[in-house]
Amino acid sequence: MINKNPPLLLSLACLFLVSSCGGGSSGTSSASTSSSTSSPTSVAATTLSVADALFHEKALSASGQLACSGCHTDETAHSTAANVALPLGGASMNQQVFRAAPSILYKAATPAFSFDAEGNAVGGFDWDGRVNTLAAQASGPLLAVNEMANASVADVASKVRRLSYFSDFAAVFNLPANPSDQQVFDTLLTALQTYQQIDPDYLLFNSKFDRFLDGTVALSSQEARGLATFNDPNKGNCASCHTSQVGPGGTRPVFTNFKYAALGLPRNTNIEANADSSFYDMGLCGPVRTDLSARTNLCGQFKIPTLRNIALTAPYFHNSSIATLSDAVGFYATRDINPTRWYPTVNGAVQKFNDLPAALRGNVIQTRPFGLANGATPIINAEDVADITAFLLTLSDDKTAAPGRPTVGR
Repeated sequence: MINKNPPLLLSLACLFLVSSCGGGSSGTSSASTSSSTSSPTSVAATTLSVADALFHEKALSASGQLACSGCHTDETAHSTAANVALPLGGASMNQQVFRAAPSILYKAATPAFSFDAEGNAVGGFDWDGRVNTLAAQASGPLLAVNEMANASVADVASKVRRLSYFSDFAAVFNLPANPSDQQVFDTLLTALQTYQQIDPDYLLFNSKFDRFLDGTVALSSQEARGLATFNDPNKGNCASCHTSQVGPGGTRPVFTNFKYAALGLPRNTNIEANADSSFYDMGLCGPVRTDLSARTNLCGQFKIPTLRNIALTAPYFHNSSIATLSDAVGFYATRDINPTRWYPTVNGAVQKFNDLPAALRGNVIQTRPFGLANGATPIINAEDVADITAFLLTLSDDKTAAPGRPTVGR
């Protein structure tokens, strides 16, 4: 089992060994095991073919109806399917999860979970950072009762052994003879991680913004204004969390600093778990992650996602509480100056930050662009919202074009 993600540039180098993603959800693979004389490109293509088949394999679920690709669809930048706010899973495909499935693109540079020198949580996978590798991330849905709903590691292993392409899987991923259930399971996780590391779609870097960085296209006047407002610490201040600057060695930005924030999002009444008024999803301090439950200062913090392909991933935020991209930007602009737009009013009082217990609502961040400038003027206005939204549209990959370089330049 792979124990940690490769450095970004190594992962990108592996990526460019292959030219396109395998596809389909038929549960079969055309891959055949490679010979000792196979070229690196053919070996990588065979590996990708098998790994891709596993990612699209519905037979790995208890229902026989759900694959990894069912919650991370190609059309939505490998996030929740279009027109689905919160996915359904379980043995009968009737159990709702209470978090959106985020985009799993651009994860190669994600560090392991830790706390930085200032005490801020950084890194890890899932909305609460509870696992440290793409492989470990894959294990959660396989065993979760409201997702793929397998009863045990042995249950998953038996399904893998019954696949028509099991021999290809075993050969490509070096499964030992007569493997244990745990070995089959761990190798499956390695394969799912490998798929995300070598499929070119996961790190295309060929959006309009990338071409702008390369100097081959210009942004429109509105897109340029949006970028300026996005970066301005006294206005949008978006780049303080969604890093937009080119990195060391010319590495392209992935629009996240890998940290966490409590945004004070409105409670989504369409989440079935929220019918229980005592239930709260508080991210880093629970209920899914349990090791930080005593750290109440972390309650309400969720991972800051990449904004690449953000136009494709509606609805927005971990609880799918905001329907459109312009509204997601507008939430930052008007959360504090027009709270009735977002929160219910009870007995004449607006219930701000109502998706957190009242005692923990002080955890919600108050930095710009939230609030008012000079006590009266909105920090970002409706025009700014439109400009930022226009800029964000430039972050969508072009799947009809070749992948871009991992570093800026022609």
